[in-house]
Amino acid sequence: MSNTSNEKTLLAKIAVFIRPFRFQLIGMAILTVMISLAGVLPPLLLRSVINDVIVDRHTELMPGIITGFIVVTVVTISCSYIQMISMAVISQSFVMKIRNAVYDHMLKLSMSFFSREGTGKLVNRLMGDSTVLQEALSVTSLQVIADLVSASFAISATLFINWRLAIPLYIIVILFALNIKLRIGELRRLSRVQRIAEDRVAAGVQNRLAANLTVKTYGTESREDEYFHTQSSTSLDLERDGKIATADFWRNTELLRDGGHKIVFFIGCAMVLSGTASYGDVTAFCSYAMLLLTPAVRFSLIAQQFQSIKVSAERLFEILGEESLVVERPGAVALKECRGEIHLENIHFGYTPEKEVIKGISLDVMPGETIALVGTTGCGKSTILSLLMRLYDVTDGRITIDGKDIRELTLKSLRTNFGIVLQESLLFSVSIADNIRYGRPHATMKQIEFAARIAEIHNEIVAMPKGYESRIGDPDVHLSVGQKQRIAIARAILADPAILVMDEATSSLDTNSERAIQTALDRFLTGRTAFIVAHRLSTIRNADKIVFIDQGKIVECGPHDELVKIEGGRYRKLYETHAAAGTISEEEG
Repeated sequence: MSNTSNEKTLLAKIAVFIRPFRFQLIGMAILTVMISLAGVLPPLLLRSVINDVIVDRHTELMPGIITGFIVVTVVTISCSYIQMISMAVISQSFVMKIRNAVYDHMLKLSMSFFSREGTGKLVNRLMGDSTVLQEALSVTSLQVIADLVSASFAISATLFINWRLAIPLYIIVILFALNIKLRIGELRRLSRVQRIAEDRVAAGVQNRLAANLTVKTYGTESREDEYFHTQSSTSLDLERDGKIATADFWRNTELLRDGGHKIVFFIGCAMVLSGTASYGDVTAFCSYAMLLLTPAVRFSLIAQQFQSIKVSAERLFEILGEESLVVERPGAVALKECRGEIHLENIHFGYTPEKEVIKGISLDVMPGETIALVGTTGCGKSTILSLLMRLYDVTDGRITIDGKDIRELTLKSLRTNFGIVLQESLLFSVSIADNIRYGRPHATMKQIEFAARIAEIHNEIVAMPKGYESRIGDPDVHLSVGQKQRIAIARAILADPAILVMDEATSSLDTNSERAIQTALDRFLTGRTAFIVAHRLSTIRNADKIVFIDQGKIVECGPHDELVKIEGGRYRKLYETHAAAGTISEEEG
């Protein structure tokens, strides 16, 4: 596809977001025309002052000319003020509409998209590129209309005043067009690579700040500092190259405008001396020449801005063009009154087509059963949990809940029947109460406190200065990893799910806290199906079924008492090896 076709397609996409503001923009366009028409009058009034008042001594015209100057000035300034305020409001609404659309779309994309794209990169696009795109609706861009009106009038006026003097003026305008054509491609390329470099910096900062504990644990602060400086330096070098290219572009533009105006002026002076033009005509001509050259400068500015806008728009529409690999099928039904009966029927899955992670797993789970998934790191335990919630789709086989293929269910009804607690708890920068009620926004304080008591965190919350209204991230709120985890567990409990998923949910807790929570969870889990990934044998052995997974396959399945009786069994060996320690190592389970 040609660049012209790409630009037309891109403009059409942007136009979809501009369309809601079309009536306001039409009003602004009319206002801009009024400003332009008012702006072309002063040179004519100035010409009349020189030719009619000064040269021909018609002093009676002076009051009318002064009144004309005052009216034009007041109208121009007032209209410009209204235009500036209105365009600021419109452009902000426009960029918010795009941000909302991109963010809403990102939330609907499957996990594979987020696994591929870094969070920092996405934030940089959402906030940075949308801000650049705001320039598409600004006073400067709207000025194109005014410039077209001014330039059209200036071309006609200069031809009318002195066509010979107009020839060098038009040659200069042609040079403006050549300057844009020769330099704009390089400006676009530099803008694109610089935005990509910013993505890398943003992604790197986000990842490393999120993994700050790991950085400190391994004492790699100096290495990370060096990495950041290298990435930042690369980004700044590219930004510098872009600014140098922009400076070259503007040097040519300024030379053409100022040099061109002076050339026209001196040629005009020569005509006055030779008697082929009047002084008033040359003065008016030079004023109109600036009405033509100034728009040429602004056209150059807009052409340069458009390259940045184009790059940012392409990056945003790349996200909007992403399709989720997990989609809700037409006619999908809601999962109501879930009993929690789950069947995995010969399921296969791989994050890439070349490498299969789950290789033909079948498993029957009855309502209310607790299933413990055990196996070496990377064997597929967490992947199974993701497949259950349809964060990814199986590539073969099927998963059913209460006899229904989960691909035939609405995504919302499926996922709201799950409560999930992960190894790394994520809390939002809101109050503790709002964090706990996240999955059940209308829960009462009594219900929130009940969930917190089960999670063994209530007493610690009420001991805080603001209790449940303490805001995560505030200077006076300091939570340990274990406290954060218990808040996450309270959140899952309050959601009152039919199926509970706990992926190393108690790994950050001390033995006493884990034992207390486990006792409470045993009561809470009555009648609920649960899937647990854990390394503590006390958690595993209480499960109704222990599923031992190795390289994407189930090698043993059954209750603890049965599995430990299997001579040479994988689970029995694992249990005997780690019974004294009470936990299973990452390498072995």
